[in-house]
Amino acid sequence: MRMTLHLAGHAAFADLEHAGRQSGIVRHTPVRAFRTGDTVVIGLNFGRQSGWYRNIKAAGTCRLRLGGEQLTLGAPDLVPVGQGSKGMPWLFRFALRHVVHTTECVQLPILHTAVIRR
Repeated sequence: MRMTLHLAGHAAFADLEHAGRQSGIVRHTPVRAFRTGDTVVIGLNFGRQSGWYRNIKAAGTCRLRLGGEQLTLGAPDLVPVGQGSKGMPWLFRFALRHVVHTTECVQLPILHTAVIRR
């Protein structure tokens, strides 16, 4: 997981920062995320029982490091994979549907954007 977090910002790898819904502990989860306008979409590969999804649903917010930006995101909205994957490159759309067999995506509105200085 640490190696994947180092890839955040490259090839759609992102570092999702969220607080544990019971513990309050800040956690970092590597995900593949795609920005489309004022929205970020993440495939819900392991379903609604994914810990990160349950945490952001309970909190109503999270942060995401993606492509040199730190994004503050609002409440998640579940959408069918066909709708959520529209703005993704074709290879990722294909993989979500036919390799991973994902049925839903999480859409999150972007509330604030900050450039990460390296």
